Amino acid sequence: MDEYVVQSAEQTSNRQGSPIWLVSMQKPDGTIHCHAFPPSAIEWRMAEYQLGDVDEALDVVLHEPFATNPADPLQARDDAAVRAGMVVRAPGPALDYEPITLHSADTIKDARDAHRVRISDAKNRVQVKAPKGKPDPLDAIRQYGVTDEGLRQKVALVDAARRSARGEAPMPQPDIVFDPEARRRGMKEDTRA
Repeated sequence: MDEYVVQSAEQTSNRQGSPIWLVSMQKPDGTIHCHAFPPSAIEWRMAEYQLGDVDEALDVVLHEPFATNPADPLQARDDAAVRAGMVVRAPGPALDYEPITLHSADTIKDARDAHRVRISDAKNRVQVKAPKGKPDPLDAIRQYGVTDEGLRQKVALVDAARRSARGEAPMPQPDIVFDPEARRRGMKEDTRA
């Protein structure tokens, strides 16, 4: 198992101007690995898997690049959740099975359990760690804020998407409006402090 030690967590933006977190980590060979993700990723993981803890959601986001992708048939035999029997019957007449994912799982608990197995398996290869004896750069992400309203909106969208993917209901147009500028404004205000 390799340890990737976090060097920095910066608020920045991509080429299109969308806000992102850029987390730089030092690999055992001394090279730097960077992981970029939108600020909303923490709220999304909390909404998708009904996680109540920002730390777990951040841990999931940081280890997902090293986890198998259950939607990739080439990775199916390496998927720890599949090896653990976490599968559901695939749609269609054949008696085929597919990996449990957020959209195929019978319950969010099933999806969460399968995703936790994948993340745990990823940590057998790579563990993202805070630097020892120094302030944790990831605290900036933890303090960025998860809002009750943001979670409520995302949970509603996840529920609608799951029902649509399972054929239980058409995918409705959300009756909520996300203001992408609100997060960007918040990030600019945070960087002035």
